[in-house]
Amino acid sequence: MELCISTVKQVGTDCVEITSSEGPVFFVRLSYLQTISPDDVCDGAVFADEKADDLVRAGEAFAIEKKCEGLLARCEQCRAGLERKMMQKGFSKEPIALALDYLEGRNFLSDERFASSWLRIRAVSKCQGRVRLTSELLSRGISREITVRAVEEFFTEHDEAEMCRKALEKATRAGRAGDKLIKYLMDSGFSYKMIQSAIKECRD
Repeated sequence: MELCISTVKQVGTDCVEITSSEGPVFFVRLSYLQTISPDDVCDGAVFADEKADDLVRAGEAFAIEKKCEGLLARCEQCRAGLERKMMQKGFSKEPIALALDYLEGRNFLSDERFASSWLRIRAVSKCQGRVRLTSELLSRGISREITVRAVEEFFTEHDEAEMCRKALEKATRAGRAGDKLIKYLMDSGFSYKMIQSAIKECRD
């Protein structure tokens, strides 16, 4: 593979607009380059094989970065979620990693912020316990360390026992009783001991 550069235009501190001799125009963040020196990216430069691949990969990473920024502007995202979305769009794993590393390094992307935001939003519509919330965050690709910390912080602001009582009341109104009621509450992430305590309080 050979890539011939026609013109290079600086469009930011670390970004250039490249017009190839074949016509296509693409953007590159120079810090994404791994085998090419940024100084070598200039009018008339020709890159072949590994270096051509490096330039293409850097251009792809920049495109991924911009798509992820658009998603992050709407709401918090987690790294695993963005990686999955970019893979679904047909991007390759290596440039995705480059872009996500860049966004994390500048704190545009944060699994910690995502976990806290997700827990707050979840609490508005559902009353769920520690076990279920932990499982849900882990299933979204959040590390165990971040998940445990986020859930602990969440329950310093929310009373889990009170959430269990609310879930019990809602389930009872929906007609659940006996073993089905207990199973529903355990599936919602509350401990058996907490469920029994909530049922006792309800009866009293």
